[in-house]
Amino acid sequence: DLFAGPGGLSEGFSSVVTESGAPRFDVRISIEKDPMAYQTLLLRALFRAFPKGEAPGCYYDYVQGSITRDDLFDNPAVKDALALARSEARLAELGTTPSSITDGWIANALEGVDDWALIGGPPCQAYSLAGRARMKGVADFADDKRHFLYKEYLRIIKKFRPSIFVMENVKGILSSKVGGRRV
Repeated sequence: DLFAGPGGLSEGFSSVVTESGAPRFDVRISIEKDPMAYQTLLLRALFRAFPKGEAPGCYYDYVQGSITRDDLFDNPAVKDALALARSEARLAELGTTPSSITDGWIANALEGVDDWALIGGPPCQAYSLAGRARMKGVADFADDKRHFLYKEYLRIIKKFRPSIFVMENVKGILSSKVGGRRV
């Protein structure tokens, strides 16, 4: 899950189950740059690291505000699951963090997997209709690097060749222009 935000696409995909109730999709890696969204992403990865219905009580204690995040993460009941969650949820900025690092994470996550799906929602603020309306008149809008972060998504498709990919469709991506040229 690239440009994962708090993990909405991962949550949706991980909720799809087979007729026997087994998950159809196993989220292996989620990459997000925003520290607050990442905190949610990590917490959800921790929850999914436990078999369905077997998250320990300390998880729910944290969610209900009875204990701190540090108390949750220090609890021995979550030690192994937290290590797995931290290998899945990654705080990094695609397009800024060296691709050798992010590509290494992706390659490790894909080890032993032939059929897989790439999901993600490259930042759309720069080219969505709503984003363009909000940014109208901003002097350096044409230099906003978010215009081109979809290329990082395409680079990863080219390099890792997923069986399928799902990229969030944003109204305006096909009509957005920078310097008079379509994005």
